[in-house]
Parts: sequence; structure tokens; C-alpha cells
Amino acid sequence: MISTRDYSEHPKATSEGDGFWFQRELDEARKKIRKLLRQIDQEQARSSEIARAYDLTVANLVAITRENAALERERDHWRANALGKPAPFKTGAGALELTAAEVSAIRKAVARIHHPDTGGDSERLKLWNATLDALES
Repeated sequence: MISTRDYSEHPKATSEGDGFWFQRELDEARKKIRKLLRQIDQEQARSSEIARAYDLTVANLVAITRENAALERERDHWRANALGKPAPFKTGAGALELTAAEVSAIRKAVARIHHPDTGGDSERLKLWNATLDALES
């Protein structure tokens, strides 16, 4: 550590000794600075490794969550098929199970809106019918 003492009271406070003494203090300060810089580099490397590991962990958790959601959807689909029920329709709050009568009512309402005879789009009606067919099976 660099001393803050009064240099005029130093035993070698002559003009010749001052240069040597100051040089030695400067060398010690430089050594200390190099040591601190090495410590900073080590801590930065450690911090970078921790950040990389954290990012990898988050990415893995996101992938696992997506895979889990897909497996749950598939499980629900197969469970519904095995029980002879319509497949549950997932919403943000949970599963909405539609009966055959409800699917039929939705199909009629969509047909009134999208049927080509009433000015609707036939392609859109086909998409709706395909979606509703999946709910009925």
C-alpha cells in the first residue's frame, strides 16, 4: 500500500535517496496494481462463466417446458380418445370440454357466418370444419 507519510522525515530524505526511495514505492505500487488487475480478470472470467451457465439453464428450462406442454396435450388427446370423449380444447385458464351438441351448435353458427351462400369465404369455412371435426373425434 502506498504510504501517506511526510517524505521529508524519511531517513534518506536527501536528493539522491529520494529518487531511489520513490522508485521503490512506485515499483511496489505497480506490483500491487498488476496483482489487482489479475484478480479482476479472474473475477470477470468467473462472472462470465456463471452468466453462460445461467443462460444455458434458462434455455434448457424453456425447451423442457415446451416439450412438457406438448406431451400433456398429446396425453389429453389420447385419454379423451380412450374414454370416448371429445378432446379438451385448451384455453389460458384450463381445458374446455365440448359435447357433440356444443360442437354441432358451433358448426351451425360458423356456417351462418362463413358459408359461401351467405357471402362468406369457403376456404375459411373449410378450416373451421376441419378444426371442429378434430373436436368431434
